[in-house]
Amino acid sequence: MLRPVFRIQICLLASALVISSNQAAAKTAANCLNPNQNAGHCISIYDCNSLSFVLRKHLSAQYRFVRLSQCDGGADASGKFPFVCCNNDTDFRDPNADWQQRIIFPGPDNSGRPGPGRRNVALIEPPRCGALTISNKIFGGEEAEITEFTWMVKLEYKTVANTFVSECAGSLINERYVLTAAHCVIGPIEEKIGKLVSLRVRDHDIESPQICNQKECWPPYQRFGIESVVVHERYLADQHLRINEHNDIALIRMDRSVEFNDYIEPVCLPTASLQQELKKGQLLTVAGWGHTGLSKHSRTKRKTRLPLYDMEECRHVYQKFLYVADEQFCAGGVHNQDACYGDSGGPLMRLNSTSWVIEGIVSFGRSCGLENRPGIYTRVRNYVDWIAEHMDPW
Repeated sequence: MLRPVFRIQICLLASALVISSNQAAAKTAANCLNPNQNAGHCISIYDCNSLSFVLRKHLSAQYRFVRLSQCDGGADASGKFPFVCCNNDTDFRDPNADWQQRIIFPGPDNSGRPGPGRRNVALIEPPRCGALTISNKIFGGEEAEITEFTWMVKLEYKTVANTFVSECAGSLINERYVLTAAHCVIGPIEEKIGKLVSLRVRDHDIESPQICNQKECWPPYQRFGIESVVVHERYLADQHLRINEHNDIALIRMDRSVEFNDYIEPVCLPTASLQQELKKGQLLTVAGWGHTGLSKHSRTKRKTRLPLYDMEECRHVYQKFLYVADEQFCAGGVHNQDACYGDSGGPLMRLNSTSWVIEGIVSFGRSCGLENRPGIYTRVRNYVDWIAEHMDPW
């Protein structure tokens, strides 16, 4: 056994190596703030010895700090995804801090009292939403880690044969509400598939109620009933123009509140404090259980990263078929990487420093995974006020 003096020397040497390695990797990286609000550089976790050390040594008590240290590498980022805000911190400065923050939508007089047609609704803010997952399994391949995207919900329909099928997805945005596409709750889907009757929360593998990875097993999925559905009023009014899928957005209120924990958390909405300019080529992440190219549905939740398409280029692509409105945007156009049938209503997400923000709702496209033929998504940031106005605060 080493005597204490040698341990100290070894620790000092290790710290020096961490500092020099972190500094070398950070030369060209973007600046950022970690969960302690200390300055760092946004680099690949593989290049950040201080935080990768936490994962290699399975220091579970510090895992949440690593998760909340994740950042968006930016367009010029180099190295493997995911990226973290790297300095020498490996744990919270204040382990007892209350991380819950919420934003209240004020009334027209900014008093916080509801105005005409407006409700005060608390929208969840980071770090209580959009939880990040950092584990070795998510670095490669397309299958999502079981701890990723824990806000994703499967919409279940009851067929004429009295069976349950899932053809759409949605995203938890608070304890009672799921955000999805309007075409997933009304219209042809009711005739072709059946009536929407329930939601499955905390799902991953559609063929197995047991959710496990190499380290742990999670409780099985939960099924929730539906109390009410709100479809955007202009979507309802424009049924004869449904080919464009304008205002393709809806809210589902569950019959009871979900209890948030390590297994179920909401996604962040793109409120004013979380908005960033979306740029052509920016990579966004879509996830779901839809068509894989080999089968109608994926057995497990899968993910892929898609580049944001230029709006004018997208309009040019679709000009013979439909008009892409400002309340929509396009992503994809990459061979064999796309959202597809069965992914409708699910989230297209942006990594915002320490959390995932839902920027788009999978709406529609023409075929899947075709080069230079992007998919069309509902632009969620244009509907944040609408969402707040149509959610009951209890």
